[in-house]
Amino acid sequence: MRSTPARVGDITKILAAGGILLAAQSAYSQGLAPGSEYPAVAGIDSRLAAWIAAQLHLMFAAFVLAVPMFALFIEYLGWRAAKNDTGEARRYDWLAHEMARLLPAAYSLTAITGAALGFLLFAAYPKFMGYLTGVFGPTFVIYPLFFVAETLCLYFWYYGWDRLQGERKWLHLWLGLLLNIFGTIVMFIADAWATFMMTPTGVDQQGNLVSLYDAVWNPGWMPLNIHRLIANITFGALLCSAYAAYRFLMAKNPQDRALYDWMGYTGNLIALFTMLFLPFAGYYFGFELFKFSATYGVTLMGGVLSWLFIIQAIVIAVLFIGAAYYSWLGLLRIPGSEAQQRWSPVFNVALISGFIVWATPHTMAASIEESTGGFHPVLGALGVMAPKMIAVTLVLVVLYASYLLYRRAGRVPTVPWHRLGTVIEWSVLGLTALVITALGVYGYFASAEVRIATSIWQIIVLIAGIVVTFILDQLLLRGARTVAEVRWGTMPQRGQYVLIMLAFVIVWLMALMGYARSGARLNWHVFGIMQDTSPGAGLPSLGEAAVIITGITLIFFVLLALAFAISGLARGPASESGASPHSPEALGHGGRA
Repeated sequence: MRSTPARVGDITKILAAGGILLAAQSAYSQGLAPGSEYPAVAGIDSRLAAWIAAQLHLMFAAFVLAVPMFALFIEYLGWRAAKNDTGEARRYDWLAHEMARLLPAAYSLTAITGAALGFLLFAAYPKFMGYLTGVFGPTFVIYPLFFVAETLCLYFWYYGWDRLQGERKWLHLWLGLLLNIFGTIVMFIADAWATFMMTPTGVDQQGNLVSLYDAVWNPGWMPLNIHRLIANITFGALLCSAYAAYRFLMAKNPQDRALYDWMGYTGNLIALFTMLFLPFAGYYFGFELFKFSATYGVTLMGGVLSWLFIIQAIVIAVLFIGAAYYSWLGLLRIPGSEAQQRWSPVFNVALISGFIVWATPHTMAASIEESTGGFHPVLGALGVMAPKMIAVTLVLVVLYASYLLYRRAGRVPTVPWHRLGTVIEWSVLGLTALVITALGVYGYFASAEVRIATSIWQIIVLIAGIVVTFILDQLLLRGARTVAEVRWGTMPQRGQYVLIMLAFVIVWLMALMGYARSGARLNWHVFGIMQDTSPGAGLPSLGEAAVIITGITLIFFVLLALAFAISGLARGPASESGASPHSPEALGHGGRA
């Protein structure tokens, strides 16, 4: 039996969107009485309340946007497997539905937090929201319409899962595709509002609207769309992995442990691949911000928020190393993988070394001489961008190499040219690392313009190396002989705790970077156009921000646990619900990407 989620949040979401629009239009058209620019809301700190509501809403929105993306992809793989009669279709379909099961309750919480955020913004900041509505009025009408379309697609997609099977499966896939398209459009519209506040265009010097197109397509809009799209997939995949880890730990039989072990592995694999491109999407967004105003560069990298990025580097290091460690533990599932396991300590040292360089600040007052403006002879060299680009790009090469080793464990290529192909594959990966290093060293001694160009070429070289070696690896392993099956369900329990830890880290990191993006505007509602003169204006200290971010993370996990509990009310163990298509032995290598 399929679980039945609450629909109250979705109705609230649709009604609230219409109510917010009417309130905004009324405030903007009728004007505001003197002294009502920042009215008090129940005597609470309105900026703190809006911060918490906005961050919770963004987290749930990221989850419900990302999960349908890879659930649809996995469902598509199952559909293809059914057409090819490979016997894997039911397993893929089970995994896709298990991920989709988490959506309806989380979608309701997205609606509730969104309605709360809208109420707080229009109640505490009516003049600002009135101005924003005046600029983006048409999008405020389109936005709730896509909400309705997204909601309808979600329900038809989820509740029609059993009915739209067999010959009608293509219709179910189309519903999932429409769900993803509408959800992405909703995110793109909201991103236009957020980036207009940072990089406003399409208005004159007084802030009057000149071009709605330019206001939407401002310099930060597309970079943030790309960055959030990638980050949301990483975010959703790790949360699904944490859910699988919890179900693994609570499982009472080997069949359930095998299925949830496979689900956790798949989620971590999706997160690992998207994380390869996440830093570069962030650099792209930052580049456009700095290009729009040098003030952002000073504030983020050399001013009040600079040490926040040292914290960010450390947190990302935990995220990357944790994901890699889980992958290395996965080798224990495969008998005879000792040849691959011996590389884990080497890779770990390489990752830690790379993150040490990435987290090194340009200046660190470790002596009286350095506090007077001098640079450390070593740290000063590592603190600039060129060495950091080398470090983070090589870290991604190491993560990708770990994935290639895992694919090879327990499998022997049978193609006649496999020895030469293996040499070429690893030579290409080594050459990729060498070229990345050479470009970084050259950029270190070159001018700023050349340094930026070499950074872009480092990204291109990395992507090209991944594409070439992945295609070659696919050809090498086509028809490979399996000498050791993957023993799903035998992952050590510490691997499941790693997945839960990674989920907490990605949520905390998302809240941290949300604070950085919003805080970069300092005391501006709309940068350079509308100043924030409210009593709560100004940045909190880094310690205070960390406490608030941690509190938001804990609240989110409490609400997410509630959503997961609701999703599991109408289901029994996977092996008893009829959804379990295979025994652990039957999962075998077929469950490995």
